[in-house]
Amino acid sequence: MLAPARHQRILALLRDRGHVTAAALRRELGVTAMTVWRDLRMLEELGLLRRERGGARPAGQAAGEPDFEMKSDAAAAAKQRIAARAVREFVRAGDTIALEGGTTVAAIIDHLPESQVSIVTNSLPVAQRLRLRRPALAVRVIGGWLSPVSGNMTGPDALREIGRLAASVCFISATAFDREIGPSDPNPLEIEAKRALAAISRRVVLLLDSGKFARRSAAVTLHPRRIDTLITDKRPPAGIPAMLRRHGVRILVCPESTAKDAKSQE
Repeated sequence: MLAPARHQRILALLRDRGHVTAAALRRELGVTAMTVWRDLRMLEELGLLRRERGGARPAGQAAGEPDFEMKSDAAAAAKQRIAARAVREFVRAGDTIALEGGTTVAAIIDHLPESQVSIVTNSLPVAQRLRLRRPALAVRVIGGWLSPVSGNMTGPDALREIGRLAASVCFISATAFDREIGPSDPNPLEIEAKRALAAISRRVVLLLDSGKFARRSAAVTLHPRRIDTLITDKRPPAGIPAMLRRHGVRILVCPESTAKDAKSQE
């Protein structure tokens, strides 16, 4: 069993049982004690579990990666403004759009046209929302290993499938963004899938609410030079705009007043 599959299985067992022993993991995964030790250490470094003598326990949502519904509630109004601007700026009839599983990206669905757009996604929550709110759109759901936390498909199978496709624009989000490394996330499997979706797209648009700025997660999501545009709800703090300009990234800010003014003009 490959490492991405083992990691997903370990997290699933923790979710179901609340605790797993190293001995049980060796039997379940069919690997050596050293492999189990390395896997648990990596997942602990990512904040996804807590090692203890003889096994591991869940780290808790605050220490690891929040689930989809938990993240959806955070900065919901800002995410809707960002999503509306993203669709106005970058979605055209006939486009194929790549959507990863971030909640700001999922907010785009509420603003998409009812037809003439195709979607590629590795996210079951995104696919489900599309089915409910934009049922006429053509949706390609990527297969792979299902993350028990985010509901996203990851792993080698997902990467291979994504690599055979093409998209007009990829919308991605991130857990954090600082002026030194740019966007970052806690889960390397999720990062691989985001990079793959970006690689098949002619344009990459980062959607980020301002609460993510001046923070850093475990690993770089995507080098800023791969990003065409950042859309956010407030001007980024000192240092970030200059860093983005160096890499040719356009910044679009959609504050609350913009949404109110647009509504009053309807």
